[in-house]
Amino acid sequence: MKRTISSLAFYFIISLLLFSSCKHFNGYKISGKIKNGDGVKVYLEDITEEVPLIIDTATISKSAFQLKNYTKNGIYRLRFGEDAANTIFLFIQEKDNIKLEADFKDIRDYKVDGSKGSFSIQQLSATSKLRFTELDSTFSKLKNASASSKDSLQTIFANQKKEYVLFIKNFVEKEPNNDVACFALNYLGPMMQEEIPYLVDITDKLHTAAPDSKYINLWYQQTQQYRDAIMAETEGGVALKTQAPNIVLQNPNGDTIQLSNLKGNYVLLDFWASWCQPCRMENPNVVALYKKYHDQGFEVFSVSLDANVDQWKKAISKDGLIWKNHGCDFGGWQSAPAQAYKVQSIPCTFLLDKTGKVIAKNLRGEELAAKLAELFPEKAVQ
Repeated sequence: MKRTISSLAFYFIISLLLFSSCKHFNGYKISGKIKNGDGVKVYLEDITEEVPLIIDTATISKSAFQLKNYTKNGIYRLRFGEDAANTIFLFIQEKDNIKLEADFKDIRDYKVDGSKGSFSIQQLSATSKLRFTELDSTFSKLKNASASSKDSLQTIFANQKKEYVLFIKNFVEKEPNNDVACFALNYLGPMMQEEIPYLVDITDKLHTAAPDSKYINLWYQQTQQYRDAIMAETEGGVALKTQAPNIVLQNPNGDTIQLSNLKGNYVLLDFWASWCQPCRMENPNVVALYKKYHDQGFEVFSVSLDANVDQWKKAISKDGLIWKNHGCDFGGWQSAPAQAYKVQSIPCTFLLDKTGKVIAKNLRGEELAAKLAELFPEKAVQ
């Protein structure tokens, strides 16, 4: 009899442990109706790991699939087949019964129901795609525009960039789900480099609001690295209020150019490359500012990290970089000027005063425009 009671007690304790354990996980059910996808494998992946971790799989059969399991609340990637481009992102939480509809031929044009967070991501994705397509179209027109139409296109492009960034920021501010709000930061894309202070600030706030979120913590750790780098700016490389090291290079014609020859002007020292898309997207803004302030004493000294002379020259011509001071030693990241200035990423800029001292770093977009407006105030109308 004692043995029987002991066995019952044992199974009762095990049952309690299993029940307690289950409370730490969240059951989900994902049902999908996918046209033109029969035979395609579906993978649910945890993207907070260094390498995305597959946590569930299914195969589309008769245009349908189903996943049903347990996992923690968070952002997940639903990948269709082996191509990572065929991806839908979901926010999964306890008792979610998520229903998807899509065509495998264009998996990103999908519908989702049963999860507020996943629906927010779908709406964000769809709207961002439309806005970014418009932005990319203007950028393409700008690259091939005639001299007479470039100014107006540059203004349009700058306004579209501003509106797009504002759209993402407004989404982040209004989105009640902290993980989804953080996920939206990915949609800044190439504009992310211009928004580092904002990213540091917003991820700090999101981390404070949701300290247990694994996804937010990844962003928080990365932005803290940026913050540490900013704080350490004066500890190495070229510090603010110090003399900028001279740079001697050859221009596309083979003539020698020197940074020190530009003293007496405010100079934007711009590290870039033809293969750097964020650099190329920033070029129209620099061109516009050069045209606006050059006659008042503003110069640009561009240092390319290109390794191919033809690609370098082609990019200068295609982007209409009309200033004379373009230099390159074709050393890539090992370029002598890049080493001297400890350039770790591009675009990277240093703004120099008339004596050649560094007065600002990594100003782009509106921040650069605002700083130059401060240095070159408009003359009062008589």
